[in-house]
Amino acid sequence: MTQTGGGSGGSKRAVAGQAACPVCGKPAEAAHRPFCSDRCRKVDLNRWLSEAYRVPAAEPGQNGENQSESED
Repeated sequence: MTQTGGGSGGSKRAVAGQAACPVCGKPAEAAHRPFCSDRCRKVDLNRWLSEAYRVPAAEPGQNGENQSESED
């Protein structure tokens, strides 16, 4: 037997054990993995290209990071 997501048809959450689309939260489809559709794949690409997603970077010298580690 398989379990359902609780019976709420409009739920944006994936069923337990299945990956969720990182854009909308619906269950991922194999053809567009990890997204649920081509639309969500393109939305995510646009977010990267428009720099909505950013990888944090520390400035050299902050909090003792990026300095010589041979001071032990």
